[in-house]
Amino acid sequence: MWLVFTISQVWLGPLVRDYIEFAFGMVAKWIELGLNSIGSGAILKGLIIEGIIGGFTAVIGFLPLIMVLFFLLHLLEDSGYMSRVALLMDRYFKKIGLAGKSIIPMYVGTACSIPAIMSARTIKNTRQRRMTILLTPFIPCGAKLPIIALLLGVFFTGSAFMTALTYLGAIIIIFVAGLIIKKLVNPFQKAEENSFLMVELPDYQVPSPKKAFFVMLQRAKAFVVKAGTIILLMNVIVWFFVNFDFSLAQVANPEDSMLKVIATPISFLLTPIGVASWGLAAAAILGFVAKEEVVGALAVIFAFSISEDFGVADIESTRQTLLTVGGMTSVSAVAYLAFNLFTPPCFAAIGAMKTEFESTVWTVFAVSLQLFIGFITGLLIYQIGTLIVTRSFGMGFVPAVIIVVISTLLFLYLNRLSKKGKGLAKLG
Repeated sequence: MWLVFTISQVWLGPLVRDYIEFAFGMVAKWIELGLNSIGSGAILKGLIIEGIIGGFTAVIGFLPLIMVLFFLLHLLEDSGYMSRVALLMDRYFKKIGLAGKSIIPMYVGTACSIPAIMSARTIKNTRQRRMTILLTPFIPCGAKLPIIALLLGVFFTGSAFMTALTYLGAIIIIFVAGLIIKKLVNPFQKAEENSFLMVELPDYQVPSPKKAFFVMLQRAKAFVVKAGTIILLMNVIVWFFVNFDFSLAQVANPEDSMLKVIATPISFLLTPIGVASWGLAAAAILGFVAKEEVVGALAVIFAFSISEDFGVADIESTRQTLLTVGGMTSVSAVAYLAFNLFTPPCFAAIGAMKTEFESTVWTVFAVSLQLFIGFITGLLIYQIGTLIVTRSFGMGFVPAVIIVVISTLLFLYLNRLSKKGKGLAKLG
């Protein structure tokens, strides 16, 4: 898996990306020259160049990395490797009340959480199916890869092991969340839930590059369609809110925009995870519409370019922008990444969760738990990481301690209730 991430994120992926981004950069220049030739106004040029093209290419620029990753993952699946992963993980998943089959939806989740959530239908046990649906979105899907590529690419250049650690962290989060659910919801797990896993183990075979290529194209098409519709629309909305105030007058400084007024209270709430900028808070909230939008929103809000020749110079420029304007450090970048990865998925995936749960109560519980775990994970990474790296307390240290203490006491109280068959145990 480390080799898969190295090839897709460090070697082949960036090489393909350079050619695609060069093409997008040329198209953007031609469009800008065309707009200048017809005497287009500043607002129209800003909307097209910054809002539409800038935001779109910021997201689509990561498509080559995603395509290479999907290609390599399908080669692993076609070789017969993934079935053996399910068998090996069965004994460990049972410790948190899951089945070995749960690894299949989670693998599907590396592409998209929606089909992954729906694929949990193959798990017959109701409790195991619900837990799988709840835990699967913690696996970084294709929509979250641009966030990983941007933040790790900027603050940890060339460190493929950081991407691998991200997925390892997701597995750890799944186990921790699984233990929490087991303690609070399923304290009296029935014996029949520890049923044996029956799965067909196909012979190891040489995978088909042709088949993997067409699967890669199919998933790339879905990504482009999504980027060309909802992502494009959201980027235009972000551009409008960041360039106008509430009187609909155009502003030269984003600090005077509508978006700052709306996002500032949210940034205050996110201070314990190291979010010092309203722009970072706004991008994180927009990520609930579509996770790719986090990158597009950051590109529009902070006006940094990642669409052409993403070399060392541009990485340094982007890093300085996020450091000076966004107040982001390498530690807070990891915390911000964790918050975006482990909080609830996009609205479409939440809708799929509600459909599969067939229960509004379970949906509310799942979204609340995901939001809590994502926030606490980001909080711990930032506060502990800042203390280790700088030997000083991070922003919002006192509120962070209070939140951790209250969360611990709440868990102990709910665990006590569950042992009596009360509280969240009634969900089971």
